[in-house]
Amino acid sequence: MMNRDATCTSAEFTCQNGKCIVKHWVCDGNNDCTDNSDEEHCPPRTCTPGKDFMCKNDSSCILATWRCDGEYDCADGSDEKGCTSDHANVTSRCGKQEFECGDRITCIHNSWVCDNDQDCPDGSDEDEVHCQHVNCRPDQFQCRSLECIPGHLQCSGSPECADESDEENCAALYGALGNNTRVIGSGCDHKTEFDCGSSCIPLDKVCDQKNDCGNWEDEPKDKCGVNECAVGNGGCAELCVDTAAGFYYIDECTIPGTCSQICTNEKGSFKCECMEGYLRDPKDHTRCKAVEGHASLLFALRHDIRKISLDHLKMTQIVESTRSACALDYMFRTGMIFWSDGHDGKIYKAPIDEGNAKNVVIEDGLSNSDGLAIDWIYNHIYWTDSGRKVIAVAELDGKMRKTLIKDDLVEPRSIAVNPIDGWMYWTDWGVTPGRIERAGMDGSHREILVNTNLKWPNGLTLDMVQRRIYWVDAKLNSISSCNFDGTSRRLILQSPEALAHPFSITTFEDYVYWTDWTNETIFKANKFTGKEVTPLLPPNTVKHVMSVHVYHAYRQPDGENHCTPLNGRCSHLCLPAPRINDRSSLIACACPDGTILTEDGQNCAPDPGELMNIYVACDYKIMLRDITFYKTTNETLMLNGKNYKKTMNHIMDLLEYIIKLGFYSIHYN
Repeated sequence: MMNRDATCTSAEFTCQNGKCIVKHWVCDGNNDCTDNSDEEHCPPRTCTPGKDFMCKNDSSCILATWRCDGEYDCADGSDEKGCTSDHANVTSRCGKQEFECGDRITCIHNSWVCDNDQDCPDGSDEDEVHCQHVNCRPDQFQCRSLECIPGHLQCSGSPECADESDEENCAALYGALGNNTRVIGSGCDHKTEFDCGSSCIPLDKVCDQKNDCGNWEDEPKDKCGVNECAVGNGGCAELCVDTAAGFYYIDECTIPGTCSQICTNEKGSFKCECMEGYLRDPKDHTRCKAVEGHASLLFALRHDIRKISLDHLKMTQIVESTRSACALDYMFRTGMIFWSDGHDGKIYKAPIDEGNAKNVVIEDGLSNSDGLAIDWIYNHIYWTDSGRKVIAVAELDGKMRKTLIKDDLVEPRSIAVNPIDGWMYWTDWGVTPGRIERAGMDGSHREILVNTNLKWPNGLTLDMVQRRIYWVDAKLNSISSCNFDGTSRRLILQSPEALAHPFSITTFEDYVYWTDWTNETIFKANKFTGKEVTPLLPPNTVKHVMSVHVYHAYRQPDGENHCTPLNGRCSHLCLPAPRINDRSSLIACACPDGTILTEDGQNCAPDPGELMNIYVACDYKIMLRDITFYKTTNETLMLNGKNYKKTMNHIMDLLEYIIKLGFYSIHYN
């Protein structure tokens, strides 16, 4: 409940419900107060002449310099209409095999167009303009959603259709033995069924003096009417549950969410405990709450970055006037936030309390960075680039940039890192089916963790306490999770309403939080059960909401930096390596793009393949550690006794290139 008597500052607007918001959010077209009082009694909207441009449909204002710049900034695209070439210079962010939705932001698979399932937030993929009657080939099965799958996959035991219609009415699994009898496909459910040996019957058919199994197996005289749990708890250490002709036990600790964190099984009961830094909730001893700090959500909208407190739901602006903010992460220890901008093709950073004092981290060579992750222990930044189809790393100032993964990537999107164990995780929705993969943070030991029942894995986050991965699937409208190694997969929530088009996900304590483009809000739900689904903001409050992160110290737990001191004896990059076993090296030396690791595994040298393109137009000798360059003729360059052709036009190109690689020992003769 908001305090209606709360006093807002002179720079804030007081909402009718008592909330305080930034004054320039009043009458901006967004329901920032959540009761819409900031959008009431608004005069006809005007934009600052010479500074702003007014969008046609919603009268929102954008910077005048964004008009006719080849990027849609107005939701209706009016800022790119009436230009000299009228859309001719507008660059789509979608690939050749993708469909661009009407919002001009979302890209989906071409195969998802006209499949009777709305994937674009505006529904443009199912518009009558694009869609005609769809027929599958004779060797295919047509799902209820009109999607086509190979015919042999019908009734395979694993749903291939997004609506699972290929597993309906399958006589091979559910036979007609009468009286609710079921043919055993994967064993009987001992909590609701009785095992006849070759079939299963409901427990209420047991001990009813009728031959339901066929050989009277369901009428055992020595068990009917006997409560086995009444004597010594049935001999169980766990909770004993009596049935008509037997009993079963429940280990409460195997049920997700019985305890927030640590569950210890006891005879007939269980005990909950908390990890260091957490205490049991006085109101519910099965729940754990963080001892320190107040958690907030950081989230990116296209044109700004905001923070909302999870206790009072007060929203503040961190960075304003971004062009197309997308991926987001932070370094809690230094109070620095990092984000990618799809329009600028850059990655920025800024202090969280001075968001407009931004600096460029990665300035060039970016195409479409939808995923970004900060290594808070070894001080590196990782990102995905779906345009260049790579995963890369650099120091937090952008130096020592290196491509880690470049093969077999189609649409890499979300990325998360665990520097304590040396692993990074990412989603790729460009392959069919989608994939969740991991590799060492040095690029080694790559492996696929999840590639079944996956369509459009957008956001991904790590639960460092439970050691689980959580992800959202925008095609299956679901949240799922698994262990860090891909085992113990669980479906947490499936909801076409609350997960109409999820983009990003994060977790803290007992909840997951996700952004949804269709609902234009941020939701939360219990991370164990998927229950308690609640929008943190009223629907249609935040347009184009992108990445979201819980901002709290416990999201980045302390760990040892094994690269200190002496940078792990590496000449350039020292990266965390994955812990495969007890003898695994905890770090690995790596080299920036354009250089290669020498035989000692610690030092970097220029890659001869890169230096073949250098041209030098004057006499010189350059010493780079143990490598010597000599000018021989105007057409060739000698590298350690080998001649290479040269194509650059000036010695300064060579010097700048070498300095960029991190080599500084330069001499002339």
